[in-house]
Amino acid sequence: DTRRLQKVTDDVRDEYLVFCPRELRLAFPEENNRSLKKISKLEDTTQYSKLGLVPRRADLDMNQHVNNVTYIGWVLESMPQEIIDTHELQTITLDYRRECQHDDVVDSLTSAESLEGAGLDLHATNGSATAIAGEQDSRNFLHLLRFSSDGLEINRGRTEWRKKPSR
Repeated sequence: DTRRLQKVTDDVRDEYLVFCPRELRLAFPEENNRSLKKISKLEDTTQYSKLGLVPRRADLDMNQHVNNVTYIGWVLESMPQEIIDTHELQTITLDYRRECQHDDVVDSLTSAESLEGAGLDLHATNGSATAIAGEQDSRNFLHLLRFSSDGLEINRGRTEWRKKPSR
């Protein structure tokens, strides 16, 4: 019960290998996959924040850890309202660092990502975009969830937003 990874023995590996595909199959091709791009850590001086978030009972799994959907909601809590009103979420990438439990208090921090590091070539891996969006139509943000008490990092994130179509 140390929660540490253990090496899989050759016997166990051989037993399950018969069920594995012979060729590597990826849901998204590795080239042009923005999810593989490193998410840099935000500093304390961020543009937007929502402090003092606490898990509800419904946010916990059977091990009393916060579930992944709650982390997404907390990341979006610190998004500026003007972006929520004028843009729609295109992609979200989260990099989990540690678990959050029922009695933890969390801060959600957000800053706009600089254009140099943004990689604004929207290839729409989720199939929702039909054209490549221009820089003026898309915005990228970096996110950090951390414990309020000691500032330890829970997860990092990146969101990409595109301008909502005119009605």
